[in-house]
Amino acid sequence: MKNNNGKSFLSFIIGILMLILIAFLVYEIVYVDILEIMPEGNQIAESNTQNQSSIEYIPKEESESMSLNGLNTSVTETNSNNGAHSNLISYRYYYNQLDEYGKTIYEGLEENKENMKSGTYTIDFGTEFNDLLNSSGGEETLNIAFQSAWNAYTYDNMDIFYIDVEKLTLTTTTTTIGSYSSHRVELSNGNNSTYLKDNFLSNSKLTGKINLLEAMRDEIKRQLEGYSDYQKIREVHNWLVNNVEYDINLESEEPYSICGALTDGEAVCEGYARSFKYIMDELQIPCVLVSGTGTNSNGQTESHAWNYVWLNDNWYAIDVTWDDPVIVGNGYVPEDTRYRHFLKGSNTFFTSHEEDGNITSNSIEFTFPELSREDYVS
Repeated sequence: MKNNNGKSFLSFIIGILMLILIAFLVYEIVYVDILEIMPEGNQIAESNTQNQSSIEYIPKEESESMSLNGLNTSVTETNSNNGAHSNLISYRYYYNQLDEYGKTIYEGLEENKENMKSGTYTIDFGTEFNDLLNSSGGEETLNIAFQSAWNAYTYDNMDIFYIDVEKLTLTTTTTTIGSYSSHRVELSNGNNSTYLKDNFLSNSKLTGKINLLEAMRDEIKRQLEGYSDYQKIREVHNWLVNNVEYDINLESEEPYSICGALTDGEAVCEGYARSFKYIMDELQIPCVLVSGTGTNSNGQTESHAWNYVWLNDNWYAIDVTWDDPVIVGNGYVPEDTRYRHFLKGSNTFFTSHEEDGNITSNSIEFTFPELSREDYVS
């Protein structure tokens, strides 16, 4: 009996060991080799490797999406002679100076740019300005924010030439329940049939002008491929001087816009300056529209517009209009006259030009980039 019991116990132990061996073999063959399930320790190690790879590698499509409206984000790196190069993204230069209310309105305009070509689209801000309008002086603050936002939007975006701001209406609808008031704000054509300018009531005409402008700009960009920034600035300056005439009698439909200068060939100073920036933006060369007064050689002072352009880590002034003087009779203009106001520093430029950040009344006063003191030397 004792011997039999010992054999039974030994057989039991062997059976248990066989089951363990079989289970181990099944795990190795089925789970590891066939299903490729890794032990927990190795799985964590592989996960860490994948995380490192995903941080280091940026797919092409994601890299391209990091540009802002055609301006590479490298423009925003801190490197400035005037303190904050992070604000030098020229297509939003004036946006950056708005308060939170002005930025909200600007963004509403920008996001609905295509919709507003209809002339009747309503931008609904909902109750976005409720807290402001429930505070003392809130309505006045909102009105200033609207005018400031419009000024900034049209100084940053040269292709908004078809909207008549006097036809745009900012409407506040107030609902009061007891002591609580809710304010809903909209931007629309109000009682006007449209907020488009009279020159662009025809959708086909507006679309045609926009397409023509974009085609001209794209062709200029194509022809300047491979040029340095200095060469691009010089060639665009010269092209405008050669192809645009100063509209002395304001006879063209759009003398103040890119439409008048580029498609009609006639403009005043604002049309010249807007056209220069319009093309610079496409060439990804930071450029801003600047307003103020100019005093000519006869001592006459008048409202004026020009540009500042960023080149080799400095801002320089360019006045394309004054480099394209009106020729009376058969007069001759010396070649050096064409560059009298080209890439100038403050020491030279401010002898005849004075900045004025008060673009319109009921708006904030905008500031402009700080110019290099010295002229650019090529």
